[in-house]
Amino acid sequence: MKRTVLGVVDIGSNTIRSLIVEAAPDGAWRTLDDEREMARLAAGLNRQGRLSPGAIRRAVAVLKRMAEIARGRGVERMSVVATSAIRNAANRRSFVERVRAETGLRVRVISEQEEAELAFESAARSFDLGDHPCAVADVGGGSTEVILALGSHIQQVHSLRLGAVVLTEECLTSDPVRRREFKAMRRRVRKAIEAAGIEADPPPQFLIASGGTAATVAQMTMARQGLAGRPVQGFEMTQAELLHLREALLRRGLAERRGMPGLSPDRADIIIAGVTILYELMVRLKVNALRISAHGIRHALLGRMISRRFRTAEPPARPRRLAAAEAFARSLHVEEAHGRQVQRLAVSLFDQVSGPLGLDPGARDLLASAALLHDVGYVVAFRGHHKHTYRLIAHAQLDGFTPREREIIALVARYHRRSGPKKSHRGWAALGRGDRRLVRGLAALLRIADALDRRHSQRVLDVRCRLTRRRARFAVVSGVDPGVEMHAAEAKSNLFRKVFERDVRFAAARVRKAEREPAAAPRLRLLRRLSA
Repeated sequence: MKRTVLGVVDIGSNTIRSLIVEAAPDGAWRTLDDEREMARLAAGLNRQGRLSPGAIRRAVAVLKRMAEIARGRGVERMSVVATSAIRNAANRRSFVERVRAETGLRVRVISEQEEAELAFESAARSFDLGDHPCAVADVGGGSTEVILALGSHIQQVHSLRLGAVVLTEECLTSDPVRRREFKAMRRRVRKAIEAAGIEADPPPQFLIASGGTAATVAQMTMARQGLAGRPVQGFEMTQAELLHLREALLRRGLAERRGMPGLSPDRADIIIAGVTILYELMVRLKVNALRISAHGIRHALLGRMISRRFRTAEPPARPRRLAAAEAFARSLHVEEAHGRQVQRLAVSLFDQVSGPLGLDPGARDLLASAALLHDVGYVVAFRGHHKHTYRLIAHAQLDGFTPREREIIALVARYHRRSGPKKSHRGWAALGRGDRRLVRGLAALLRIADALDRRHSQRVLDVRCRLTRRRARFAVVSGVDPGVEMHAAEAKSNLFRKVFERDVRFAAARVRKAEREPAAAPRLRLLRRLSA
């Protein structure tokens, strides 16, 4: 089947970003190219009301390169949008015409409302919003879009003419920033938020932040926590941590800020303004949890393009998490049939025993993803592949999962074989007591599920577990002799015995010939009694 290659460009007030993907009919995509360059279009805009000649030259040069990359990649459709800086410029028409003439790209200037809606769509694609009150803030160079919602339903949309570049130019002139200047800027931010009528009752459970400021805040905090280099998608921090970061920035001059871990030198001059906007929004909304989205309006635009291209509806948030794991597995060319079989058996076991064994029901997706991805380390080497699996998952971009959840998935997948968790293992030592117990419990189930496809031939149709206070009895349902799988499961059940303190036994069960059809409901006849 001919591949479908699509591209988007977001001309922001500070940065121009492009994304080229290979799209699939199910709404998934594989990234082929992800480019971003700082053009600072908003620089000087407020003083003159026009885009400066230098900013236009920088932007056109960047867009020329992006257009050439898109042509080389065989992009069949390109969507190019411009936001605050172009929207508010008196000479925006001449800018759009010049871009068309010199690059061949058609620029669409989107409204504040559409920009906010795209920011929310992007967040909804990446997070399970449930039916909770939540807020989304996209902090750009020239404006900040704020969306208040109940689950996936937007309730309020606000566009503030407050951006990291604009605020810095108009309010911060000293180096290091004087407290007097900072307080004046903070008052301006607070007044703008208040004037916009931004308030929520009840308060949101969390604020999702996107844009360059949000990503930088996450990178700096993660660097301080020893997590430098990890994906920022889903990273969560508190209001107190953001305040601590703001104060650390204010204590340093520009040259010193440029050397701070996690902070790109070309963003060091505008980061104080960006952090102030985020912090004041958290205070106003009375929210303590800040979640970072590495995605922006480009990703929402792509979602819309793919839906129109294949005439598909957007999938719900929870399956989207598993779709991210599936896309990652496909990108590494894992043995799909084995992965899906292990996933099916692991989830079946979880559904049967999670209640009696006290496992968090919300961990089902974590186990399903770990089961699907447990062998991705084969792409590096067979020897020690469980360790390679951990590293690959820990650094993967799994949309919809927080960094904590991604770490749990990586550890569960790592412990599908060989030794169990040890204090010396990377990642394990950083877990809290509750998460350690969860990882051990999920890994115990994954080991049994993996063993039940020992021949990688999907011989086991089902597995049923009966628990008592001291025993766990597993009935292995197969249309053929499952002796190899049962022997493997027995050998890999030690972690289950240790974690759940139960004696473990496996017994074969078979289905009648008519019941081997996929549509038939399995009626089991045990070959031998399961009671000891």
